[in-house]
Amino acid sequence: MARSFVVALLTLCSAVASAATRTVKVNADGSFSPQVVYISSGDTVEWTLNAGDSIIPVSSSCTARPYDATDVNEFTGPMPVAASGIFSLSQLDSGYVVQQAGTPCPAGAQPRAAAAGQILCPGGSYEATLDTTWQDPALSGVFIRLLWKDIQKSPGTDDVNFDFTVLDREVNQAVKNGKLYSIGIKAGDDGTPTWLFTSGGVTPLSLQDGGSDDDVQCGSRMTLGNPTETAYQNRYFDLLRKVAAHLKSRADWYRALAYVKPSGANLFSHENRLPKRCTSGCICNTQVFSQHGYTPSKLYAFYQAQFDLLATEFPNKTMSYALIQDGFPRVNETGDYLRTDGTSSGGALPGVTEQTQVILNLGQAREGIRFAVAHNGLNPKISSNCLTNVNGIGCPNKWVLQEGSEGQVTGFQTTNAEKVSTPADVDSALLNALDNSQAVIVELYEERFWEAVRQPNGIINPAGSGRTMAQWADQFHTRRKTLFPSLDPPYPSVYRHTFTKTTTSGNQTFYYVNGAKCSVAPASVVILAPGNVPPCHRRAVNH
Repeated sequence: MARSFVVALLTLCSAVASAATRTVKVNADGSFSPQVVYISSGDTVEWTLNAGDSIIPVSSSCTARPYDATDVNEFTGPMPVAASGIFSLSQLDSGYVVQQAGTPCPAGAQPRAAAAGQILCPGGSYEATLDTTWQDPALSGVFIRLLWKDIQKSPGTDDVNFDFTVLDREVNQAVKNGKLYSIGIKAGDDGTPTWLFTSGGVTPLSLQDGGSDDDVQCGSRMTLGNPTETAYQNRYFDLLRKVAAHLKSRADWYRALAYVKPSGANLFSHENRLPKRCTSGCICNTQVFSQHGYTPSKLYAFYQAQFDLLATEFPNKTMSYALIQDGFPRVNETGDYLRTDGTSSGGALPGVTEQTQVILNLGQAREGIRFAVAHNGLNPKISSNCLTNVNGIGCPNKWVLQEGSEGQVTGFQTTNAEKVSTPADVDSALLNALDNSQAVIVELYEERFWEAVRQPNGIINPAGSGRTMAQWADQFHTRRKTLFPSLDPPYPSVYRHTFTKTTTSGNQTFYYVNGAKCSVAPASVVILAPGNVPPCHRRAVNH
């Protein structure tokens, strides 16, 4: 018996020493089989994964190493490229609490959703996502919506100037639940920090806009910066660099990042737009921007620089540009602007949607397939032929449809939670995205997601598609595989990395864990020095 054991062990160790690829199974409890794998430089380790698994290099049990894309042995993965499925939205103020139906919400607030004998009330931690949302198996992840003023409390790039409390809390939720997340950092009316103007060297602009051309009132007054001003760009780009460095300080945090959203030129939301109306009796926003040096070419330079920065600071990540097609003030290169009567103060002005289209073309040209395009206004389905008639009633945004037809990754966020207000609306909006676009991702307001997944038997609308949220997610995952077969799958069942020995003597050892279950003892990959054999080989011979 002992002799047969020795022979078997010798055979195993010989195979280890000579194999070009070694397979490691990720077990359901977060452990690995085998726990230690011995390879030669140039060999590949292949991990077989379960849903939500990740391979995270560590320096100790749950302390992830920093992420370094330039390291040949950076084996953090799998990296989600163009992630598909259903994402929820984080809150912009207080999070939610779940209560029994019939009980009053805290502080007299009104319930935001109701399902299965429960209600959803404001009253949770600031900008918190529900644990049950993070844990839902149908969910791909959460779009963490951040405000500039909350993250950066004062000018400067030292740690003391930043508060990552909310970001860290939400990202840790993503990691421990095996989910993904996206981030966007908004300026705009309630996102721009006041220190930007008092000590940040940025010129304050007094603006007023309601966000809709149909508004009969002047809209909200706000003090914003001009994204085409150098000082503004420097401050916003410093912010992006700091956030990138913070997320890369832990490989598990960085791996779970799905999309980073270009932003910084904002009105009320994270969408890319600025105050642009010039209405009689109100502040003429186009005139204000013109007087402070705004031109289309300077706007394009702001986005070109931001795209380049994001590509550098967030390597191996997909950008997702949320468009408003007519979102920028109509000012031309010589400073002529749109007046209250709809005419120009001088020469010809850029077309209504021209600036957005130039930015989309710029992103596609510079970043290729890693430049995704989205629109935050998906409505319930009305038309059925939007791919051939993009101007049909209720069709998804035609600029997104155009980008999709050109081979870009696209997605949508549903119209606000008051307009898409029922589970039936959610089901219909998802049908609109599936039938009438090339979208691979849909973002839902958390209250609508919470309500939809709590319908009887999980079926969102029996009179509609008859699908559960998990079945809807599968539809978009399938589309992602079909439309982009050349891209690595965002949720693979197998992950591989080829290791290269970078030390000059002795074996080289790398420790790692499953990011969602890091409490299990770390496993290791050992690159053998030339001439060395695995310890098991030596033990077998001695035995």
